[in-house]
Amino acid sequence: MRIVPESVLSALFDRGGLKGVFDHARNLVVATIIVAAGFETVRRFDSIDLFGMHNPLFAGYLVAGAGCVLTTLNFIDGLRRLAKLRWHVGLQTALSVGYLLFSLRLVQLIIFFRTNAC
Repeated sequence: MRIVPESVLSALFDRGGLKGVFDHARNLVVATIIVAAGFETVRRFDSIDLFGMHNPLFAGYLVAGAGCVLTTLNFIDGLRRLAKLRWHVGLQTALSVGYLLFSLRLVQLIIFFRTNAC
């Protein structure tokens, strides 16, 4: 008896689903690093002395906001791709909730590791 249906295996390996998962993970990590860089700038704005940057605090918030927008766009793209699949609504809902929880936890972990590294 098979635990994973053949259609799920086909979607993952034959139709590029696994590549899509890794693309989303890569995009999420890049967006999260952008958020962490913005928050690190906000945290250390008084010690930053870059030529031409008059307000590093504002720049830090701007960079963190751009990273949050990228994270949200990546999440919305993932939801749209999940909605296109012809799977059961319960499975799509479970995958969407799991994707949201994983995304939030990954953002928290990267920001935590980045801010505690120095």
